[in-house]
Amino acid sequence: MWSTGAGRRGGQLGGSGGGGPVAGRWPETFDDVAAALDALPALVREALPQADPRRTVLTGHSAGGHLALWAAARHVLPADAPWRTDRPAALRGVVALAPIADFAVADKLDVCGGAARQLLGGGVEFAERRPYADPTLLLPTGIATTLVQGRTDIVVPQAVGESYADAAAKAGEVVGLTLLEDVGHFPLIDPAADACAVVAEEIAQLAW
Repeated sequence: MWSTGAGRRGGQLGGSGGGGPVAGRWPETFDDVAAALDALPALVREALPQADPRRTVLTGHSAGGHLALWAAARHVLPADAPWRTDRPAALRGVVALAPIADFAVADKLDVCGGAARQLLGGGVEFAERRPYADPTLLLPTGIATTLVQGRTDIVVPQAVGESYADAAAKAGEVVGLTLLEDVGHFPLIDPAADACAVVAEEIAQLAW
């Protein structure tokens, strides 16, 4: 399992003005994730020679869930994308936890205070960069994918994950969507919560 964290590197987007941290930075956030995934096979061989790299499952929570979906879709990025690969990553699958999986819906709902626009930029930049970053526009991937979402999540509402699953279905791909009753945003990554046990089981099922 390789996990992408929910946080992204702070900073200002595209030289825009203003102070304080934002949800990420274009394009460095994607540079970092692509470099990490590219380095993973050699790291596994060196540090865990007994591991079976064919059983790798990417997982991430919230913004990290978006990055896990994106990392598994690099082979379907536009041809001019610097992160595009010529073949799918050697993954067993992806388990994305309450991911920001559809930037259009997330933008409409102002998820995380406009995190999608903080990452890509506003105005014309948002529209121009979405094909390189929005998981709903990078389908089908051919990689087994499951989303786990709390029904009472008010940080990243279930409508975001449902929209991604709908987009996948329209692209001819089945994406699992596990909806947990009375679960919010953070129990999915709380080791003491029942929801986290469900997450572990979903990962184990894909890694089998």
